[in-house]
Amino acid sequence: MKTAMPRKAKLYILTLAVLAILVFIYTASIINWDQVSWFPVLVFLVLIVISESFPVPLPRGGKITVSLATIAAAILIFQPLIVILISFSVELFFLINNQNRIRHLFNIFQITIFTGLASLAYNLFAPPRPDFTLNSIAAFIAAMIIIVILNHTFVTLILAFTQNEKPYTVWLVNIKWCSLSFISMGPLGALIAIIYINIGFWGLVLFLLPLIIARHSFQSYMDMRETFIDTIKSLSLAIDAKDPYTKGHSSRVADYAVLLAKELKWPEDRVEFLKYVALIHDVGKVTIPEEILRKDSILTKDEYDIMKKHSAAGAEVIRDVNYFAAGSDIIKHHHERWDGTGYPDQLKGEVIPVGARILAVADAYDAMTSTRPYREALEPLEAIREIKNCSGTQFDPEMVKAMTRIIPQLNLDIAKEDHLDSISGKTLPVIQ
Repeated sequence: MKTAMPRKAKLYILTLAVLAILVFIYTASIINWDQVSWFPVLVFLVLIVISESFPVPLPRGGKITVSLATIAAAILIFQPLIVILISFSVELFFLINNQNRIRHLFNIFQITIFTGLASLAYNLFAPPRPDFTLNSIAAFIAAMIIIVILNHTFVTLILAFTQNEKPYTVWLVNIKWCSLSFISMGPLGALIAIIYINIGFWGLVLFLLPLIIARHSFQSYMDMRETFIDTIKSLSLAIDAKDPYTKGHSSRVADYAVLLAKELKWPEDRVEFLKYVALIHDVGKVTIPEEILRKDSILTKDEYDIMKKHSAAGAEVIRDVNYFAAGSDIIKHHHERWDGTGYPDQLKGEVIPVGARILAVADAYDAMTSTRPYREALEPLEAIREIKNCSGTQFDPEMVKAMTRIIPQLNLDIAKEDHLDSISGKTLPVIQ
């Protein structure tokens, strides 16, 4: 079942369509057809097809290709209308032969706008043929800035509108990592244009390998990112499997921690980092004897003292892992208490790392709502009440307030509750 496109996304695409038509009409009105040489146009059509044939999927939707180098070269060689036609030629083919026409129309509109404006800017200040004069270099840099800013903005906004995400969040996860690679396509495009002008068609063959390498670097990054995420998830499952009573605990704690961090307006990169730290927050349990982890009754004092070592042990396990080094203190101190009676270092108040304070609430909520051998699980809202009762003693009061605010996002059936005001201070909506 297809989800209807949000109204703001439709209005956005319509706005781009109007702007694209205006850019197309203007560039068509100023073109000098007598200066058009069709063989170079055909060569660049082939080059753009090759560049677009192997897209790399982005984490939050959308795709990335190395076609920017070809577009950059075309700007240096052709008039603006020809640059536009070359740039969206592949999308036009997909539009005719693919059912996902809205996506391809969007791409045609945005490509028309950013290539048209970039090409117009270059032709306004640069000489007819690319050279190494200050004017030509400055005009080309201006054209590349226009392309990168507009393309990133257009793609970020459509993903944000269709996924109901904040634009900055989408940019941070989808676009930020590839910005430098995008910028590097500009000089490569300039070199392609200069080689083509001075050597001709066969000079372009030399640049197929750099384009392939550039595409491979994009794909390698995405593969490495996916492998990293899969490894973290597998490690999380392995940790939970060691303790038979906490199956799925780490992933649930990570979900709650993410909701809390977003409620506290953390930037997306910190939220993502906290998520991965939360997934392995119990990694130190690998050092705890199995007879203690698997005990089906309440631990003795000596056993509990051994169990308490898992947080410090977990910090040591990840301290030398570059990516997780900054999260070692979060793992070490997620059992500290706001009043200073927690472990392992009896930290108090805001001395406790803020990530650990978030994790403490998320961890406690999941522990209370999970069945253990020595007790039944609490109802979700009972657990929330317990957390609220411990505000200022076990938990940071701000984290407790955030926890009560995210209740509607926990997918709880709270329609029959009569004491919601006592939890959050306001009537909560019914969650279906």
